[in-house]
Amino acid sequence: MNNDQEQIIAPGLLKILQGLGVNSSSEELRKLLQRADYIQRKHARTSSELSARWQDGVIEKLIAAGSSVLDIGCGDGDLLTRLAEERQAFVQGVELDEESVIRCIERGLPIYHSDLEKGLGSFQNDSFDYVILQNTVQTLHNPLKVFREMLRIGKQSVISFPNFAHWLVRLVFSLGGRMPVTPSLPYNWYDTPNIHLCSIEDFLDWCRKDQVRIEVSWVLVEGKVLEYRPEHNLTAEEAVFLVTGKK
Repeated sequence: MNNDQEQIIAPGLLKILQGLGVNSSSEELRKLLQRADYIQRKHARTSSELSARWQDGVIEKLIAAGSSVLDIGCGDGDLLTRLAEERQAFVQGVELDEESVIRCIERGLPIYHSDLEKGLGSFQNDSFDYVILQNTVQTLHNPLKVFREMLRIGKQSVISFPNFAHWLVRLVFSLGGRMPVTPSLPYNWYDTPNIHLCSIEDFLDWCRKDQVRIEVSWVLVEGKVLEYRPEHNLTAEEAVFLVTGKK
């Protein structure tokens, strides 16, 4: 943390926080921000590996053996390969990046080279048992349109995303005054692909509005995979939801 960050904490921000009932000294807040800065830098390098590892395991357990699965934004096809081998699933991927498409073809995976925000209209209603959107929500221009297409195409949908309401995100932004770089959001403001960040509560608001049924949900909290509870909007780094739409 640099001197500019320390100066932000005192006296202006400290006075505001104290007015809100936060009884901490400038030195205590400075140490807290230092700790947050250390945590985000320590985990930034391993965040993508951790994210893929826990989510793939959860998703694999959600998929019934022998099911048909469409993974939109499937990347190199790691999850599809796992589902085909471990769950004997009939898989299909949608991916825009050419190098990732080539990798999927080399693996023998059926792949549709397309922008997932434009290419889902060619799939028929209920043509897959599951449609998966893994950690891609925040990069979409129109996420709700994609969600609704997923619910149309699949009997069930799996949606995962980083939780922008995590305590570290809140702390770094409110006290540090800069866009947060955290384990689940490892990019700087100038090179991030993220354009529509949301919290778990934001996602639940959409579910209620569109009458989407949540079948089961899981979160990552301090390296532990837990069933979702309301307090996890503050403590969860990422979330996975299995949902069904109103037919």
